[in-house]
Amino acid sequence: MINLTITDFLKERATRNADDLAFRFLGNGEVDGPITEWTFSELYRQSVGVAEDLTEQGLAGASVMLAFPPGLDLVKAFYGCLLAGARAVPVPLPNPNSKNPLGKILKTAGACGASTVLTSSDLAAMVAAIASQLPVCLRAVTDRIGSDWSGPPAEMDTVAYLQFTSGSTGHPKGVAIKHANIVSNLRVMGQMLRIKSTQPAIVWAPHYHDLCLVGHILGPVYYGFESTLMSPMDFLIKPVRWLRAISHYKIANTACPNFGYEYSARRIKSEECKGLDLSHWLVAGNGGEPVLPQTMEKFIKKFEPYGFRPQTFMPCYGMAESVLFVAGMKSLSEPPKVLRLSAADLEIHSVRILAENEPAERSVVSCGKPGYGHRIIAVDPMTLTPCNSNQVGELWVQGPSVPGEYWGLPEESAATFKGHLADTNEGPFLRTGDLGFVADGEVYITGRLKDLIIIAGRNHYPGDIELTVQESGAPVRPGACAAISERIDGVEELVIIAEVDDRKLPVQANSGGTGAESMDEFWAAAVKNIQGAVSAGHGLSLRSVVFVEPRSLEKTSSGKPRRRYYHELYLKGKLAVVHEKRSPQTI
Repeated sequence: MINLTITDFLKERATRNADDLAFRFLGNGEVDGPITEWTFSELYRQSVGVAEDLTEQGLAGASVMLAFPPGLDLVKAFYGCLLAGARAVPVPLPNPNSKNPLGKILKTAGACGASTVLTSSDLAAMVAAIASQLPVCLRAVTDRIGSDWSGPPAEMDTVAYLQFTSGSTGHPKGVAIKHANIVSNLRVMGQMLRIKSTQPAIVWAPHYHDLCLVGHILGPVYYGFESTLMSPMDFLIKPVRWLRAISHYKIANTACPNFGYEYSARRIKSEECKGLDLSHWLVAGNGGEPVLPQTMEKFIKKFEPYGFRPQTFMPCYGMAESVLFVAGMKSLSEPPKVLRLSAADLEIHSVRILAENEPAERSVVSCGKPGYGHRIIAVDPMTLTPCNSNQVGELWVQGPSVPGEYWGLPEESAATFKGHLADTNEGPFLRTGDLGFVADGEVYITGRLKDLIIIAGRNHYPGDIELTVQESGAPVRPGACAAISERIDGVEELVIIAEVDDRKLPVQANSGGTGAESMDEFWAAAVKNIQGAVSAGHGLSLRSVVFVEPRSLEKTSSGKPRRRYYHELYLKGKLAVVHEKRSPQTI
């Protein structure tokens, strides 16, 4: 089975599971709204039509960018590329509100050498004027229906698609994913999630994101399960739609970043839950960003009355550089393991588990064990030697899911994919840039190596500080702040950048009234709350607190803060500042 490519599985499903439902798209996120459904045979015929069209256009062997709104057109375009031997490059749609809406798509086109962008017919007509400015050809995906594909078969070592990374620590880079990597990672996914063809799945993550692309577009063809897709915007507008679909279709498997569970627990009202049945839900994958135990506790408390079980949560660890999954294996009968650690020891990259009678300072969630054929070790990033189980290091990964290169970037590929241990020269390893440790074979994430803030010789994880700011009582939008550092006279100083929650502004700011509290008093109290919480929780003072406009901090496609990007904007004075308290001395 390992020698079969994903296109071999596509052909097999079209015959063996011809009339089984492959994909369902909820047009407005509602189970009683407009719905598009394709069987495996319909998916195959649609994909063959695209493959024939691409071949006639001379695009076999070329990079083809796929810029689609949510829907099944992306699915057929993606599989059409795989059949035709074109390198699929799924990308987000240009942001019309951006100052340079075409900038990212042009940068990606240059990085992958694409001359063609496929999109939906509606979108192609809508942006025809803008498209004329592009140095690449914008084409509507064909409506052609094929019958059977007679082109050359894909090879296991051929690059199937380029997965551009989220850009949380720099400019996005295209991971060159081969057919062999796809099949290997799908095997890992099945092992971790205990996937069965009879258990349906759902996802609201962006279709171009690896979570959706691998888990819910490639996964159904490999395993034969039914996959329901919905738009992330439909989830954000009304998150209960996700849970209603899980209830209605008896979904067994879904996954999203920690943010999705936090958002659902916070935004879904009790009256919206009437009639929910979550008892069929077996696996709730939680990954793509730090997994917070308090988020899982909130979600369990709110939805346990409707059948959700604590053991359903499955924290996972992975990245585009390993296709998707790396670790996540745990028992389906037990809740995730959480370790209570000493924060002071973490500051020196040491792991000390607290006794029961010691107050919790930092809780970290196990992301399970590595999948089939894969290995994860923690390595001291300075000495490049392995850490023991009570040391924090950079996580290094080995295994057949690791593609080994960024497209067209040999130096960056070598820096990321060619790690070797200094003491034994063992390698190559994928250097993830993530900090964590491995204990009893299970992986724990503590932060990002490049985001680590070092002040007065102590290590501070920005995610911990950001959580403290969120819980300080200051008017900060949930999940919308970043802790960075600024070097002044050779000394690192802490800076907090936070989106202001406009719902908490005084009346006079929202409606022009004359509220009793002056704006000066309001901002002074907000800064004081943050400083007090950060001082008490981390023993740190602040150089600056910057409140910026709501929704002005651009995040990655998986909802992670782009701290290095914010740092650059801060230094250049290009943040959308609403209020700033900056002092020549720490405040």
